[in-house]
Amino acid sequence: MFFGRFLITLNCVLYAAIALWALFAPQSVLQGLGIEAISQAAIIEMQVLVAGSFLGFCALLCGGILDQRKTKRSLIGLFTINAAWLFTRCIALLEGLSQENSTYLYIGFELSRRTLWWLTAPTATSILSL
Repeated sequence: MFFGRFLITLNCVLYAAIALWALFAPQSVLQGLGIEAISQAAIIEMQVLVAGSFLGFCALLCGGILDQRKTKRSLIGLFTINAAWLFTRCIALLEGLSQENSTYLYIGFELSRRTLWWLTAPTATSILSL
């Protein structure tokens, strides 16, 4: 399960970095996503949604780093988060193809993380049966 714990750690570090970025440099995040905030309230809501969600993901997943008995549960959570993002992105793309290459890069990133998740699972059925 070393690789599974490594994958959880990698994602927690990434999630924490995104959360801190959204919390302390919200305009930079919005600009990177091509979104314009029209009020301070909009910036605060983005900070709450993005930073709060990613910090929450870290909190839910970090148990699998510290306790080997919780590693499988954390991997299931990681899989669920990434599967939800991929599913949502595919539904959003049904409305029209993106003009920005970043959307397709994000899809590739989400698919690669799902692939890494499958590599960590001793067998897919043993993890999904928990």
